[in-house]
Amino acid sequence: MSSEKDSLLNCEMLRVGYAGRSAVLADEFSFALFPGEVVALMGENGSGKSTLLKTFAGSIPAMGGSAMLCGKPLGEWSARERACRIALVRMAVSAPDRMTVREFVGLGRSPYSGMLDGRTEEDVRIIESVMEMLDVASFADRPVIELSDGERSRVYLAQAVAQQVKVLLLDEPNAFLDIPRSHALFRLLKSLAESHEMGIIVSTHSVEYAERYCDRIMVIDKRQVRVAPAKEARASGLLDWTGA
Repeated sequence: MSSEKDSLLNCEMLRVGYAGRSAVLADEFSFALFPGEVVALMGENGSGKSTLLKTFAGSIPAMGGSAMLCGKPLGEWSARERACRIALVRMAVSAPDRMTVREFVGLGRSPYSGMLDGRTEEDVRIIESVMEMLDVASFADRPVIELSDGERSRVYLAQAVAQQVKVLLLDEPNAFLDIPRSHALFRLLKSLAESHEMGIIVSTHSVEYAERYCDRIMVIDKRQVRVAPAKEARASGLLDWTGA
């Protein structure tokens, strides 16, 4: 059985929100993410899901408590070191202007190659392999800005996978995907978590995908964060907020 010392991300008495606004979006909670698991993050719009992911990623500071990334306090990693271990993928960000898919996915290797882009044959192999895996290789030379929302979603995910992090945070990655590609995405996430010993937290509005493909479900409801095994979430009342 996994213990906290084996966790990739470990939070103790964490409080989430924006200090400047004195707004707490999530009261104190503890949570550990382990290699090989996919955790669905759910809650109503405005409940704080995106803020929680940003806090996990170190993009914004927690209002209280502590967070450990790969056994070391989150704040003690340099930006480059952190980028080699954790990535946050947000589908709502603007597409880069005049950058091809291959170039954009290649940015995932930047934490390893540095500012002068000393890219190795291994970097190139990883980029090409990831583009095939995410089914974006067929339009690798097209500008990202010209892609459909669904295509762009897969490209954004490809960049993060090329980064070879241990913790992957996804903010509604299937928001613009049709049903078949959404199922394929969640199957891929489970496969990635298991084969690469990654921990994945994926924000989603789909109860079906959360219950079918994820190991655990985390819910933010009325400033409370609760987590349960996906198979027990409904019976435990964790999904009552959905009205389903």
